[in-house]
Amino acid sequence: MRRLVTDLLKELAEDLVYHGWLAQAVEHEDAGLDWKTVLTELLSEGVEIGDARVASPKYVEFIAWKGTAEERVLRAIECVNGLSGHDRTFAYWLALRKHVDRFEEETNST
Repeated sequence: MRRLVTDLLKELAEDLVYHGWLAQAVEHEDAGLDWKTVLTELLSEGVEIGDARVASPKYVEFIAWKGTAEERVLRAIECVNGLSGHDRTFAYWLALRKHVDRFEEETNST
């Protein structure tokens, strides 16, 4: 698993990673891993999980989810299970903490 996490961290240094990419990377690893285990490890390595939204034609904004690592993994599972097809592939996004534009709390205006 360590090599897979290292490879994903390298990918994240350059860009965002979506659920489908993570799941495919885990599947190709073929080491009896599941994406939830790898996601948990990534969150402990300075990776954030959240939503990506187009902010302008040339910029995607990353909004990190709040909560403990366990809560965020459970939320990711719920998102994946609640979607199908193409939507499921993009159920959530990952980014290095230094690439987070904002956290969810900052989006609440009520």
